[in-house]
Formats: sequence, C-alpha cells, structure tokens
Amino acid sequence: MAITQTGPQTAQDEAGGGFAAWYMIAVLLLFYIFSSIDRGVISMMVQPLERDLGLSDFQISLLQGPAFAIFYALCGLPMGWLLDRVSRRGLVSFGIVLWGAATCACGLAGSFVQLLIGRMGVGVGESVLTPAAHSMISERFPRRRLALAISVFTMGSVIGAGLALAFTGYVVHLVTHGPPIIVPVLGQLKSWQAVFLIVGAPPVLLAPLMFTIRDTRRRARAVAEPREKGEALAFYRQNWQVALGIPVAFGCTNIAANVMIAWGPTFLIRTFDWNAKVVGVRYGLVVVIAGAIGQLGGAAIVDWLYSRGVKDAHVRYHICGILFSAPLLAFSILSRNPAFFFVGQAVFYCLTYPYVGYAAAALQMFTPDRLRGLASAVFLALITLIGSLIGPPAVPLVAEHVLGDKTMLGPAMAICLLAAAAISVTIQLQVGKIMRAAPAAD
Repeated sequence: MAITQTGPQTAQDEAGGGFAAWYMIAVLLLFYIFSSIDRGVISMMVQPLERDLGLSDFQISLLQGPAFAIFYALCGLPMGWLLDRVSRRGLVSFGIVLWGAATCACGLAGSFVQLLIGRMGVGVGESVLTPAAHSMISERFPRRRLALAISVFTMGSVIGAGLALAFTGYVVHLVTHGPPIIVPVLGQLKSWQAVFLIVGAPPVLLAPLMFTIRDTRRRARAVAEPREKGEALAFYRQNWQVALGIPVAFGCTNIAANVMIAWGPTFLIRTFDWNAKVVGVRYGLVVVIAGAIGQLGGAAIVDWLYSRGVKDAHVRYHICGILFSAPLLAFSILSRNPAFFFVGQAVFYCLTYPYVGYAAAALQMFTPDRLRGLASAVFLALITLIGSLIGPPAVPLVAEHVLGDKTMLGPAMAICLLAAAAISVTIQLQVGKIMRAAPAAD
C-alpha cells in the first residue's frame, strides 16, 4: 500500500504560525470547552434523573452515549463535506448555537424521550466544531508542530470534562440542599434542569466570537485544482490501513475513556457514599490537572520523537501509555480504595485519555488539504461511535448479564477497560508498521 505524506509547507507555516494562528486556537479552544461541558454534564446527574424521571442505568447510558454519538457521527460526515466547500466560520457558528439551544432544551424535558431528542440535538450541533478546527489548524502549522497545536485545542475536552464534573456536582448539591430556584415563566427548577440551562446558554451568547478569526483556506489553489470525481474514495481505498486504522484503534481507547466519564462519578457516589459536590470537585480536579499535563506533555513528546525520525511516534507513545495505565486503573477500581482509585485515574488521564490531538495529527499528515475536513469528520465519527455506542452501555450490560448483579459497577468497569485497551493496542501495532513503511516527511 502506498502512503503519501501530503502538503508542502509555506514559509509562514514553517514559522509555526503567529499571533493570529494562536488566537484562532484560543477561540476554538473556548468553544471546545463549552462543547465538552454540554456533552459530559449528564454524567454527574445520574441519581437526580433516575429519581425525578424514573430512569434506569441503561436508559441513562443511552443518553450518555448513543443518543449523542449516532447523530454526532451521522451529521459529522456531511458537515465535513460542507467544511471543505463553504465558510467554516459560519458553519461552526450555526453548530454552536444549535448545541447550546439543545442543551437548554434538555433542561425543559419532562420525559426520557424529550431528553433523548435534546441529546440528539447536542450531537448534531457539536459535529461541526472539531472537523473545522482540525482543518483550520492544519493549514496554519507545520507538520513538526502539528501534534502540539491540535493538542492545545483538544485540551478543551479535558478542561471541559473536569469543569462539567466539578460545576455540575456543586450545582446539584447546592440546589438539592438549598432553597428552590424560581425562574420567571419557567417556574421552579429541579437541580438537573438548572444545570442544563446554565451550561447551555453561554455558547449561544458567545457564538459571534467565531467571526473574529480569519479563515485562511487557500481558495485560489482550490479553484486551480478542481476535485476529481471520487477523490475521497480513492484516498481511502489507497490509505485505508492508516485512514481507518487510526480512528478504529483510538476509538477502542475511547471506549475506556467513555467508561470512566460515564460511570466513574456514579461509582464513587455508590461505593463510598459521597455526595455529588465532593465527587465532582475531586474527580474534576484530577481530570483537569492530569489531563492538561498529559495533553501538552504527550503532544510535545510525540512531536519530539517524530522530528527525530520516529515515524510511528503517535501510536508508539500511546501504546506505551495504555499498557501501563489501563491495568493500573482497573486494579485501582477493584481495590475499592479511594486514594488508590484517584492515583489510577490520574495516571490514566495523563498517559492515555489525551489522545485525540496527536491521533488527529497523525491522520492529517496523510490527508490532502482538500479532504482534511472530511477526513477529520470520518475520524471523529468513528472514534465517537465506537466509544460512545459501546462504552456507557457496556458497563450496565456486563454487570447485569455477565456478572449477574447490576450492583457490580466496579468489576464491570474494570472488564470493559481492559478489553478495550487490549483491542486498541492490537490494532495500533499494525498501524505503526504501516506508518514506519511510509516515505519520509518532506
């Protein structure tokens, strides 16, 4: 199989971008934080939702994973196609408003079906942001700094996930133990309703910020190089082992990540009888600190290795991290010791969780400029579908149907973590062979 590393760099690109490029990342990072908060906020509201709406663990898992992931993936592909053809700023702004409004709608839901529809809307809106960001960042930074640049943007997922845990836990605790919240027109709000409304409003209000950044798509080159019919299919046919192998491998890692985000807080609440505030602050703090260190440190290590000729640095680094962190995290869950649990969690969030930045960078290096939006959308669709469709539902299913006891949340989490890690490493070993055989970067 012939793999081509694409894209000659301009002199400006080789300089590593400038103020405008980093300002662009800052704006995109801000919205990625909000998207991660809106996506993950439901994980801290399992008990209030089950109490007020009579939902089961399995119904909650559908709201956490499939309801979001299916529509994120289905809409991500046409969004990626549009991103290569229309104004990326305008399309992203539309997506931001849509997911913020859908999150607010979840706060007005009175049934499982209404919540399901709201979560679907969040998936549709968020499907445009990351493909657009990957495409725009890849045009502004050289290959030798691409993993770091994309990882700075991707750090939004870590910050957002941590803030979602800490903020939601605090608000749920405050509303549950404080005076009722009365809002004009809406009346009295329950704790989970207030959370959805509070986190959904800011993206809608801040969406115009997208128009303060420049879209640097090289339109002249796009006109001079018209798309050949079936160009995308030809690209995937020629490079399928990397173009599909990378998202499938890291999608398996995303199963483990979704297991922890979806059920980690609930495991702590049920196992140690902690309240939502305590769990949110402690869990969120570990996610933000360990995840940020891993996001920037991992990307810097990958860029350093790649610049010294390690062509499979992106998967080699991840393999080492997951082989160490996944077993440690699984054993820390089974130990039922909170201190050991947070040690295992910190190692996992430092070495394994922050993978999207360098995984996306690896894919972008093999993708023609004109297909970057679509390739990023396919990448995100696959890792999201694999992680979200399997991760959250797998835990209650394993607990009830494999272990025979739906209360065995911890052992079920450990089984799912180790299985996902083993499959991810197996696929990455094959992808690494292909990457090492590729021609040297220009």
